[in-house]
Amino acid sequence: MRCDWIYRSLLGLVLSYSTGLLAAVTAADVARLDDDLTPVGAERAGNANGTIPAWTGGLPKQPVDRKIGYVDPYADDPILFTITSENAEQFAAQLTDGHRALFRQHPQTYRLNVYPTRRSASWPADVLEQVRIQAPLARTDGYALLDVGKTSVPFPITQDPLQMMWNHSLRWRGGSVLRESNWFPVDRKGRYFNVRVMEAQAFDQQGYMNDSRPNRLLNFYGLYLAPASIEGQIILVWEPINPVEKSRQTWSYQTVLRRVVRVPSQAYDDIDRRTQGMRTSDQYDGWNGAPDLYDWKLLGKREMFIAYNSYKLSAKTLKYADILQPGNINPDLLRHELHRVWVIEATLRPGEHHRYPRRIFYLDEDTWQVSMEEDYDSNGKLWRFGDHPAMQFYDVQVPWYRAMVHYDLRAGAYLVSELDNEAKRARKWGWKGDINDFLPVNLRRLGTR
Repeated sequence: MRCDWIYRSLLGLVLSYSTGLLAAVTAADVARLDDDLTPVGAERAGNANGTIPAWTGGLPKQPVDRKIGYVDPYADDPILFTITSENAEQFAAQLTDGHRALFRQHPQTYRLNVYPTRRSASWPADVLEQVRIQAPLARTDGYALLDVGKTSVPFPITQDPLQMMWNHSLRWRGGSVLRESNWFPVDRKGRYFNVRVMEAQAFDQQGYMNDSRPNRLLNFYGLYLAPASIEGQIILVWEPINPVEKSRQTWSYQTVLRRVVRVPSQAYDDIDRRTQGMRTSDQYDGWNGAPDLYDWKLLGKREMFIAYNSYKLSAKTLKYADILQPGNINPDLLRHELHRVWVIEATLRPGEHHRYPRRIFYLDEDTWQVSMEEDYDSNGKLWRFGDHPAMQFYDVQVPWYRAMVHYDLRAGAYLVSELDNEAKRARKWGWKGDINDFLPVNLRRLGTR
């Protein structure tokens, strides 16, 4: 396994992103999605020693009890072992620098409970059919994304790191969703407050709007419900497919002014003050937006422990106080598994500016989703670590985050978001978006005051 990692690392040295076009995917390549690769391009086989099993279709679609929530299909799985500050070096090859930093900072409370690996990811048949249709057509030209049609994985077979990041940005998230999201900035002493927001997003590019707009990836708005100081505020985003052709457009409804204003910038390293400065705009949902500030390099593929099948964290019986603790979220609510991940380095281009001059992204092979992220400051020191527990929303066949955690290693603080354990309203998936709900002129009527 070590030789394999060295080979892939050397391979990554020659796979840095450039502006040239890559060779098109052939019919023979597409046929591999029914053979040695999964329908979205992961290795179908398990690893040599059996610690990662073969993918056999993932979890099937099944209903969920809206009162109880998602029942854990793997509740009987035992903990295989626990990684702590005392034995972490034994597992150094499967851990990130972010993990190791948290072991050093919180040796008494931070640990990883490791369970058997379950490759649970699955998708609707029509979503996978679009992947097959568009794979020979989708392309990149420089930082431009072109000819993606309705696919959620434009590049299922690629060695280009930027194309891999586009797979993350377009990945299947149910087409549309209305959900309550709660986030909590937690300081060094464990003190926190709750930001509650009702989010609506509809993927125009995947056919979930009643009035499609050219070059529109998705429409998004967030209506803030708490704390009282921001209740009624709204943010509206029009996200492009190709950011080279047209950049993101953003508006905000401010309750104090009682009017809608155009936000000049809500991208790259802009900070949302409601996160206590712990998340940049392009860290929302693991990664989003235009990639043009960075040079991208594929470092290879590794077997690593990532937070997966996080049904325990999803339990409706949990209170937010059960999850939040000083230093890190409650480790007994997390399930870590060994999975293959693509490792991608982003390095700031000369003349550009970003709070994070260097970043490392770890993409889950099975879903193309950013599982972890390391962010370095201008001195080359690890500053922040994103560790994002995922799970399969099996009623709608959506692999997505169960929560997102951004650790600020300097401050000893963290931000956890996407929680809905105490939410009264269930998520609504798969509806057709009405363009009138995503027009700036109509934002004020969505507000509460």
